Amino acid sequence: MISLCTPSSERHDPASRVRATISAHALVVDRGAAGERLLLVRLNYRDHRRGKWSFPGGYVDQGEDLEQALSREVREEVGLTLGQGRSVAVLPLLALQTPHVGFVFLCERWTGEAACHSRELMEVRWVTRPEFHDLVAQDSLAYPEMANQVACLGWLESTGEKP
Repeated sequence: MISLCTPSSERHDPASRVRATISAHALVVDRGAAGERLLLVRLNYRDHRRGKWSFPGGYVDQGEDLEQALSREVREEVGLTLGQGRSVAVLPLLALQTPHVGFVFLCERWTGEAACHSRELMEVRWVTRPEFHDLVAQDSLAYPEMANQVACLGWLESTGEKP
């Protein structure tokens, strides 16, 4: 008799499974009288990201869902209480020494005033589209992927390429 199925014990070796950290970050957008602005945080990490800009957010803790983690991290870091956001990007970085998956949410509703509330941050800043692109050109973003994650805002640089 020929078996076309491999027993599950042979197919899935638990030691070979990818175990990844997970993070949730927010594109907090203000469309007020000053025009469209995006909230960035300047990192105070002790590595190559020190002094570079990122979106507010952080790691998902055991037992949290993505939205809970996002709300907690943004409240702890910058003091904002987020309204409902929507997922706009997923970034799987599985080939890293410590595999990671990042989720990015667009958040257009919140309450509070953005301010630096964490030792992990040096400062908090609202930026316009031109200011964001200046940070990209100056290699001042903590993660190069951020330059494309603003596509949902229509903020991609015009290069002739599609996002």
